[in-house]
Amino acid sequence: MSVEKTPLTDPEEAKLAKRDAMKEAGLSPYPHHFKRNAMAADLQKKYKELQNGAETEDTVSVAGRVMAVRNSGMFIDLMDTSGRIQVFCHADSMSEDELAKLKFLDIGDIIDATGTIRRTPRGELSIRAVSFNILTKSTLPLPDKYHGLTDIEQRYRQRYIDLIMNEDSRDTLRKRSQIISFIRKFMEDRGAIEVETPVLHPIMGGASARPFVTHHNALSSDFFLRVAPELYLKRLIVGGMADKVFEIGRLFRNEGISIKHNPEYTSIEGYEAYMDYNDIMKVIEECVYQAVLHIHGKDTITIGENEVCFKTPWKRISMVDAVTEKSGIDFMAFNTAEQAYQAAADYGLKLDPKLNWGQIVEEMFDACVEPTLIQPTHITDHPHDISPLAKIHRNNPRLVERFESFCNGWEICNAYTELNDPDIQLANFEGQVAQKESGDDEAQMLDDDFVTALRYGLPPTGGYGIGIDRLVMLLTNSHNIRDVICFPTLKPKAQSSSAPRIAAADNDNNEVWQSIDENQKRFVVVVNGKEESQGRILNAVGHAVAGLVGQAETPEDFCFVDYQDADGNIHPSISHYPVIALKAKNSSQLKTAREKAIAEGVLFTDFTDTMTIGKTKEQVEATKEKKTAELDFLALCLFGERDKLNEITKKFSLYK
Repeated sequence: MSVEKTPLTDPEEAKLAKRDAMKEAGLSPYPHHFKRNAMAADLQKKYKELQNGAETEDTVSVAGRVMAVRNSGMFIDLMDTSGRIQVFCHADSMSEDELAKLKFLDIGDIIDATGTIRRTPRGELSIRAVSFNILTKSTLPLPDKYHGLTDIEQRYRQRYIDLIMNEDSRDTLRKRSQIISFIRKFMEDRGAIEVETPVLHPIMGGASARPFVTHHNALSSDFFLRVAPELYLKRLIVGGMADKVFEIGRLFRNEGISIKHNPEYTSIEGYEAYMDYNDIMKVIEECVYQAVLHIHGKDTITIGENEVCFKTPWKRISMVDAVTEKSGIDFMAFNTAEQAYQAAADYGLKLDPKLNWGQIVEEMFDACVEPTLIQPTHITDHPHDISPLAKIHRNNPRLVERFESFCNGWEICNAYTELNDPDIQLANFEGQVAQKESGDDEAQMLDDDFVTALRYGLPPTGGYGIGIDRLVMLLTNSHNIRDVICFPTLKPKAQSSSAPRIAAADNDNNEVWQSIDENQKRFVVVVNGKEESQGRILNAVGHAVAGLVGQAETPEDFCFVDYQDADGNIHPSISHYPVIALKAKNSSQLKTAREKAIAEGVLFTDFTDTMTIGKTKEQVEATKEKKTAELDFLALCLFGERDKLNEITKKFSLYK
């Protein structure tokens, strides 16, 4: 089967031509080795006192990627993994043969340079090169410096380009490594040992979640990608491998994607014998506090629009008391799920009547408390109904000894005094099985072997799980979980093709448009309800819709059809999918919907106030001067599956 090749662009052809010319000149575009002895950042630090115009006799060898070329190669900006430095190529210090190599050079190439250190009269630290070589010939052009890498999805699909172009991305992901390394050392310094447990589980357990399922051919058995390592780690405590164990690794949950959720994510989960949840609270807040100091050198940092202080001890409040504080409803006064359901309904929540008392309390907490928890806070003493692996509270059998830690409205830690009574654990598992049989696909399974392990004796134990990705988001002030994961989960990209225009004569017989379920997808246009100018709104909507049409990826996306009347006249082609017009209260709501669209991989185009200023050049400059949070959004156009769009836009009213 032949594969049609994508036509080359002019820059690609030019790069390939230079590569071929190198080969003809006897130069390898991909040599095997180069020994460098200096990094850009180290040189900048070592020679920071070197005066303008001064030179040294110190010879260094550097290597890195070419990010800019000026004056036909006389000045080259070289970037290595530590920073940047300028390479100065001139006939005064380079032979004709060395200078001749410059004609093969392109932005994006990886080169070496050897020479002496100087500072230019204008103050730029440079290497006066005596030789240079192209170590890797780049054959695809980088995004141009003026526009940069502006396609948000491309940043995540082609992370390597994002890292080349964006210093912030490199810094964020490097900080992620530093945070993980620090947490590992913090736990080890406390006497905990790091272990590894299976990723393939024959029984899904350790958390209430919807799992991924895979099949093991040799064993002819289905397995679950782990949703938590909890039950295996507790087995190690039972066996006496150590009093403190932890594991840093990937977990997998086959659930929704959002700015705070990725289907595979990293956590640290650990268990410490002879401790309870009060002890674990101190461990967690001290670990996070020390991590903040390690990364930022201070205990108060900016997260979004808030100044957040991580100084210990953190605030502690029970879940029920927190709900009472925000809603005025004391759910401890209700003895039945029916009473709790009615109180939640009166408050304005629409809930499934099948929920039990604890689940209703949790829903109330999610709705009225969680978004308000900006400063670090431990939410303690959760309902027993929602905590099948936690130990019953020593003072109230309706609750368990469990806490979750929150910051910036996000949960970052979940911890218990661990349940170690095998009979109660078995009864809780059986209750989870009943919930699963009644339709709860996130309920846990019965793990007989774990109950058997408990019968041999689990000492009093405290356990915890910290979501590494969310913690990194907080400590790097990142608003989207994809920014802190090197390669986030994305929907596989369909083979690109332009949206078809179906000829009028084929309208009745064409299988493409006749086979499409028109209820499956739709357009949704959301406008800013605070914008008073009808003309500006219509202009924004028109531009947003036009921009979205240009993003079609498959023939099924829009499928334009020409309409022919009885007289044979052809009417303009339109898409057959329905269009819904909605109104947001303000720009902030449009930003939130935009973030959700990014997280869900939904096609969208937005239109901001800066896009109304003068001509295109002025609009580009005006937009460039503002951060996303500062932009005033006038309209947002979305295209995608009905259920996804309904979830993103459920808070908006119809536009009238």
